[in-house]
Amino acid sequence: MVGDRGEVILLLPPGAGVHTWQPRASDIIRIHSAHLFISIGGGLEPWLGDILRSLPPPQPEVLAAARFLPLIEDKHDHPQKEEIEEGKKKSSLDPHVWLDFELDQVVVSRIAEALSRLDPSHAAFYRANSDHTISRLVELHRKYEEGLRSCRQRTILLGGHAAFGYLARKYRLEQVSLYGLSPDAEPTPGRMMSAIRWAKEQGITAVFVEANTNDRMARILAREIGAELLFLNPGSSLTKKELSSGRTFFDIMEENLKAIRKGLGCE
Repeated sequence: MVGDRGEVILLLPPGAGVHTWQPRASDIIRIHSAHLFISIGGGLEPWLGDILRSLPPPQPEVLAAARFLPLIEDKHDHPQKEEIEEGKKKSSLDPHVWLDFELDQVVVSRIAEALSRLDPSHAAFYRANSDHTISRLVELHRKYEEGLRSCRQRTILLGGHAAFGYLARKYRLEQVSLYGLSPDAEPTPGRMMSAIRWAKEQGITAVFVEANTNDRMARILAREIGAELLFLNPGSSLTKKELSSGRTFFDIMEENLKAIRKGLGCE
């Protein structure tokens, strides 16, 4: 969006997990030297709060999406699913807001507004770039809306953590996960057995797992219920190979749509 008007630095190195990565001293210096620091917030980056509070002036302008977007409160009223999912007895907020493409449009607009405040003489340039990105997000939303309208199944069973709640809500799907929101949790044997029973009862034919993560439990679940294993990428961190190939968020979401359509039997 900034074009040649500024430098954009991705703080997380390629392939790093946003939940668990820890910044180095050089990363803290980068944050302090920035004019605008953009984050998701809402607990996604647990390492960030202390860093921002410790920065001496002048501090960068901070734009955290969770401050102005409605977050999903993660709670369940279905007893079978509650047995399946790990660590779900207490409500918590889901920070994976970028998987709602209409919320992404709000974020893009806010970024353009922030850039315009910092560099008002080029506000029209930022607005034009923002409008272009928003038009692409509108088209992506249209493809998902049409592509997921008629599916034989409506449940995304994740053999990992619950990263796709916003996407599921937007397109009238249901997300059920083994791990809940925590990427570090692992289901107990009892919860795994509950998942197997529930999936068989529901006629689940596909188990989804997050790309570039440990898929051991997902493979076990898929094998036990005779389901296909399919990969979804939340788009939060690309590997070096993906970055060097020029792969974008839009490419990843298009691939996710194909996988979901295949797994849910969409016409």
